[in-house]
Amino acid sequence: MAIAPLPDTAYWRAWQAPAKGLLRWDEVDALLEVLTASGGDWFVFDLGAPPPEAPVQDLAPVLEQLREMYAPLRSRSYCGTVYVDDAQAPRLVRFFDPYQMGASCGSSGERVWPRLALSRLRPDALPEPEPVPKPGFWGRLGGFAR
Repeated sequence: MAIAPLPDTAYWRAWQAPAKGLLRWDEVDALLEVLTASGGDWFVFDLGAPPPEAPVQDLAPVLEQLREMYAPLRSRSYCGTVYVDDAQAPRLVRFFDPYQMGASCGSSGERVWPRLALSRLRPDALPEPEPVPKPGFWGRLGGFAR
């Protein structure tokens, strides 16, 4: 089944723009330092909750939670769970849960959402999931797949 397109809004267009995956921990640390120095006005979007109405003024607690989430993985030689539009001047950063990555390359046919997204743009709500098609006559009759 194909992945449904995202809505045509400024936020989702930014979401679909090219992003760089940070593979090394020193790249992640440098990004966190840039974010620390960037000040407030970041929308913190927990993708398991409704989108935020207003930006946060103090990003420090959020960055500390992210550091804690990734701390057990620091023994690995690579990261690969952080994606940013521009590491020097970020506007959209996606932090994936390292234990819930799924098939992030899209090979599963399902969209894998990050755990948290930081954005200068106000996020829109997640699109509704595509309905699961009902099995046809043969599928209902004997579990045959087409």
